[in-house]
Amino acid sequence: MLIMENNREEYISFETIRTLALEQDFCDVGAAKVKDVDISFLNTWLEKGFHASMSYMENNKDLRQNPNLLVPYAKTIICFLLSYNDERADTNSNLKIASYAQRKDYHYVIKGKLNNIISTLKSLNPNIEAIAFTDSAPVLERYWAEQCDLGWKGKNSLLVTKNYGSKVFIGEMLCNFSTDYATQQEQQHCGSCTRCIDACPNKAISSNGEIDCNRCISYQTIENKGTIPNNIDTKNYIYGCDLCLEACPWNNKAIKTVYQDLEVKELIADVLKKIQNNTFEKSDFNKLKKLSPINRIKFEKFLDNIQHAKTNPF
Repeated sequence: MLIMENNREEYISFETIRTLALEQDFCDVGAAKVKDVDISFLNTWLEKGFHASMSYMENNKDLRQNPNLLVPYAKTIICFLLSYNDERADTNSNLKIASYAQRKDYHYVIKGKLNNIISTLKSLNPNIEAIAFTDSAPVLERYWAEQCDLGWKGKNSLLVTKNYGSKVFIGEMLCNFSTDYATQQEQQHCGSCTRCIDACPNKAISSNGEIDCNRCISYQTIENKGTIPNNIDTKNYIYGCDLCLEACPWNNKAIKTVYQDLEVKELIADVLKKIQNNTFEKSDFNKLKKLSPINRIKFEKFLDNIQHAKTNPF
């Protein structure tokens, strides 16, 4: 019996959840009981000013600490992983775009998959209530993925998994039912390796796994709405950055995803070629924005990023 009454609470077997997750092409899934979170690590990071201009990180700390303030009925949080570890579209270009952005916008893709799962669960039991999130609400995604025994915090602060490395998107569902929760957490398997730390040309990654966004290429090419400081080496990245991910041994031996999202990759390859040939126009950028996460920045910012990469060689 997949769904039953359990101490007057709805219960769904984790095997049911896993089956639905795999049907939606998620590579892994885990569940944890909702509880308060110790956010002292977040407060310390904010106090150091490492969030740079991202003042929104100072907001809604109470929601990050207590998910029930976000979703009052939530008893369970389920974390889903979707791998984006595949072939790059920028191998023939000097300019680089983060590999996660060489796909359709994950916000919509993952939210759609999670809503499909919720619809199926509701068809099995109309008393089920759940809401999906992915990088769109004050939910501490990596923390909860760890609680769900999906991986560990790498030295570059990202979630690292044994099978899929750290090139994974994280989506969550907050639900009113109970299930079979993770009984342990994955141990940290980075050992004495510092390749991700050493890979950052601007020393944005500290030895304790904190990221100083003021020095981070991803922040500078996306979240910083102004001009990138001349002392920041972007290593020819014009949107996001993969340097610490590419350096990670766990990504080098990770299972590759078979889903390539070729439509976006072809667009990116075409855009990079046009930039190189000085034929790139706003219409090309707008086509890319319609499909990819690059819609987070404006055309003018993209041009600034390109100019910085061309005029600030290190």
